[in-house]
Amino acid sequence: MTESKKDKIVIRTLSSDDYDGLVRLDAILLGSEKRREYWEKKFAIFRLRHPNLSLVATINDQVVGFIMGNISGWEFGVSAGIGWVELMGVHPDYQRKGVAKEMMNDLLKQFKTLDVKTVYTMIVASDSHIKGLFNSVGFKQGHMMQLETDLK
Repeated sequence: MTESKKDKIVIRTLSSDDYDGLVRLDAILLGSEKRREYWEKKFAIFRLRHPNLSLVATINDQVVGFIMGNISGWEFGVSAGIGWVELMGVHPDYQRKGVAKEMMNDLLKQFKTLDVKTVYTMIVASDSHIKGLFNSVGFKQGHMMQLETDLK
């Protein structure tokens, strides 16, 4: 079966018209109620920081994925100009079909245009699928270690 032009995945910069689509997709991904307040804050933050580092994947003008990055530095003892992949999600119907990889590649291109040399992210160590995705676009185990404590 061939993909029609109508059903083509489009990766583009986040726009204000994407807010409702992000909220709906988030609720599907988490299997919970819509987190409008959370997304209002995130939407404002990501649109103001580096708007070209917030991307959505759409099919027929419906949001089916998102990826959001940031540039920072000096935190955790790293130099300035470090890229971070902070948020990413893909609708379950489009997972494992290249959507996340395509968004990731576009985000990495955007980082390069901003002269970012190194990009970090954090994942759950046991999630081999997500680790495989990040490995497929060039990520590998870095020199930093995440630490945590349980306050229960």
